[in-house]
Amino acid sequence: MKSISTIFAKPEVTMNGVHRQSARRDRGQQGQIIVIAALAMVALIGGVSLILEGGNAYAHQRVAQNAADAVANAGATVLAKRLGGDTSQSDASVLAATNAIATANHLDSYVGYYTNVTGGLLDAAGLVTTNTAAASQVGPADGVNTIPPGTQGIRIAGSQLFGTTFARAIGISQFTASAEAAAVTGALTGGVVLPVVFPVSMESCDGTGTSIVIDEPWRLSDPNPADHEAHPIGQEYTVPLCKTGSGSFMILDIDPDKDCEEEVANPSSIQFNDFPVDVATDNGNDCPKKIEDAIVAKNVQGTVQMIPICDGDCVTSGGSGGTYHIIRMVAFYVDYISYSNDPTNSLCELTTSPTYGTSIVQITGGNASSSCIAGWFVRYVTSGPVGSGSINNGEAIGVQLIR
Repeated sequence: MKSISTIFAKPEVTMNGVHRQSARRDRGQQGQIIVIAALAMVALIGGVSLILEGGNAYAHQRVAQNAADAVANAGATVLAKRLGGDTSQSDASVLAATNAIATANHLDSYVGYYTNVTGGLLDAAGLVTTNTAAASQVGPADGVNTIPPGTQGIRIAGSQLFGTTFARAIGISQFTASAEAAAVTGALTGGVVLPVVFPVSMESCDGTGTSIVIDEPWRLSDPNPADHEAHPIGQEYTVPLCKTGSGSFMILDIDPDKDCEEEVANPSSIQFNDFPVDVATDNGNDCPKKIEDAIVAKNVQGTVQMIPICDGDCVTSGGSGGTYHIIRMVAFYVDYISYSNDPTNSLCELTTSPTYGTSIVQITGGNASSSCIAGWFVRYVTSGPVGSGSINNGEAIGVQLIR
């Protein structure tokens, strides 16, 4: 029989099992921490990679946008030539131009759609549509090889693949940058202009200083295909700046805050919302002479300048309240401008250009032909705000990026 002391003796506690359990638990916790740390590092590397890659993606997005803009402008420029009367410009011409610019700007793919002057998509019949599947595409992809009626623009949707740098750490080797752009063309409705006004048809000055129509609209000339710096090919004219009934010449007050010579030396870009528009005459002292001096000083001669053109619906006999009824803009290659205080100006009576030796049709006469500009009316495409409607004789054509 066991003694009481034996029965109630304090049991012996062995620590070996406890140590083993604790060690296993510590190793398990350490393993969990390693896994969590590894996942956290992957997430951290991924986050940093994507942040750093964001700058790279933004840069390529700008490249893709610039490329889409350039492709849209190229297509609209071909359409501008077509609006100007070059009937050889076709759907294939537009495709060739856009393909060339897309390749030069490293667009991997793009699709072009024809639009109206506001950028609205057109179907093959020239009707506005919001369905891209029904919209007329540039090139033969849609099965149609013609340009829809009323087309005045191009919309481009393009994309460009680019390789990644930091994102490769998380298995992403490339991204795609996408961009859209639209450019339209039409009659130029603004920009930088010379502060003079031409009549819509050939006019001279009678003996009282009033403009009189003597012929039909001005004939257009073409740029020299062999040398675009040379004078145009076609008829040169002297355009008289006749006096109005109040004694002011055909000088416009484009910017009321500037003197007439300042409007040549430091011109402001204007925007006419639509034509026709009334523009006030500038009755500044000796404006024709000051404008002549400013044109010579700025070396405008031998360049194409935008000039407003007016019809017969003008109110020019009211002194300082005189206005000209501007109906469009023309492009004019300037040979020379001349003003004289004499009743007649010999340079305005020339039949041969002192600069180029070309023949001049002189549109002058009477005792009010003391101021004139000589040069050519040309077919000309430039960047600037545009409007809808047909292109008239001598009208300047603009190309405008609208998105």
